[in-house]
Amino acid sequence: MKKISVLIGIGILGALLLSSKAAHYCTGADNDGHSLENNPFAEGLKMEMESANMDPSEIVLFEEEEEVVLGFDTSEYLPLGFNPYEGMELDAKDIIVLEEEEEVVLDFDVTQYLPQNFDAYAK
Repeated sequence: MKKISVLIGIGILGALLLSSKAAHYCTGADNDGHSLENNPFAEGLKMEMESANMDPSEIVLFEEEEEVVLGFDTSEYLPLGFNPYEGMELDAKDIIVLEEEEEVVLDFDVTQYLPQNFDAYAK
């Protein structure tokens, strides 16, 4: 009898909990329940959300060239007709690529596992 009354009590309690209606009373809130209207950092959050979904073509890059002032005339110390960009053109044919072949050490005799008269370079 005691077990039946406990089971009936749990059943009634479960039915009451399942039948209760929960209402969301927070308006103007995001998914975390934090209000964006009264948040002092709302503008920063909005900018961060916009920048996270930004298209790379919309990014504008400003490059400002800085003029270096040395305080003296450099032309006095350079030879006549000096061109700092002379010889700066690079031709793809002039590039030499050095590739080092790695030697493979297998630590066993591979001829035992290959057919007789095997030639890896034969066509």
